[in-house]
Amino acid sequence: MVFKVYLSPILLSTELITKGQSYRFLDSWLGQGLVTSTGNRWRTHRKLLTPAFHFNILQNFLPVFCKNQRILTEKLRERADGKPIDLLPLVALAALDNVIESIMGVSMEVQKNEESNYVKSTDMMANIVSSRMQIPFLGLEMLFNILPLKKQQDKALEVLHGQTRKVIQMRRDELNKANITSLATHSDIGMKNKHAFLDLLLLSEINGEKIDEEGVREEVDTFMFEGHDTTTSGIVYTLFALSKHRDVQEKIYEELKTIYGYNMDKDPTYQELQQMKYLDLVLKESMRLYPPVPFIERLMENDCEVGELKLVKGTSVLINIHQIQRHPELYENPLKFRPERFKVPLPNPFNWIAFSAGPRNCIGQKFAMMELKIAISETVKNFIILPSGIEPKSTAVLILKSQNGVHVKLRPRN
Repeated sequence: MVFKVYLSPILLSTELITKGQSYRFLDSWLGQGLVTSTGNRWRTHRKLLTPAFHFNILQNFLPVFCKNQRILTEKLRERADGKPIDLLPLVALAALDNVIESIMGVSMEVQKNEESNYVKSTDMMANIVSSRMQIPFLGLEMLFNILPLKKQQDKALEVLHGQTRKVIQMRRDELNKANITSLATHSDIGMKNKHAFLDLLLLSEINGEKIDEEGVREEVDTFMFEGHDTTTSGIVYTLFALSKHRDVQEKIYEELKTIYGYNMDKDPTYQELQQMKYLDLVLKESMRLYPPVPFIERLMENDCEVGELKLVKGTSVLINIHQIQRHPELYENPLKFRPERFKVPLPNPFNWIAFSAGPRNCIGQKFAMMELKIAISETVKNFIILPSGIEPKSTAVLILKSQNGVHVKLRPRN
């Protein structure tokens, strides 16, 4: 199978880990964070940050996700009047609230303050990066630097980096006040610590030295970006798919009734989320058709062979996840939304790579799945999702988005 021949050597390689040329447009924002770094820096930081996504720590995020989902649900209820609703801006704010409170350990309540400079700056940077990836002349540094976009980028970065540095300093002051100087003196890296991610960065040592200020800032900003854009895409496209399949919605609802019993208004526990097996299938099928990250790119830093292909140093290899997961050789009736197809194991694990695979797979996939499960289950609990008649005009840069929004209609459940 051609997919296995070419995909597995690249994705499983511990050497072919450098991201492609397109990612350089993120450097001014994310620096050498986990998404953009490579080599020894990437390996050491990946190993360092993996414990921040242990299930014990993820459980601590559950009340945060549920609280922010309740706000989103009420916003959706206000708009559940039978008219099309663009889910993108609403879900994006909820996802941003989730990742700010989870990664930074503070609450900015952006759902209640949509006009905040932080939200505007995040949108501005995402749009500039997208434009530079799509419009060739904007990729030329000399030209970009004399355009108004450069001033807009500088202004946005001043807000984003400034806010991140402020939160980092606040937490550093708290640790100093408590005389916590290392992980050995920090007994609360675990389920009760809402600062687990930030504390790992501030207290850990690499080769006997603490991570410098910019290194901490780069990793925090990386997860701020990756942690809200991807989950937003996953949530809105799943709800769009469900709007066209009332039968799938009802199966999710029946599963929720068996889990919650007569107490359907309660927030889920971590254990109850694990019982949502049918919802697991739905999310996998949605991300098969609409992978939040539709492409990944690798740069060949040396001459190498992949399958029978000889690739020269400097070649960028684009892996088209969107097309792979819709290929008729891999899936029967591939454009049909049918969650049941995941009831049996895939004949080849590389048929589904929505979270990538191998050493550079998504470190936050359990974080994302927990957030997606809460968002989808709570929406199905409260609403019947109906088609809007508006098809999304999907576009792919780093994240799958829609040029005209992602619309559904909602009707409150009795």
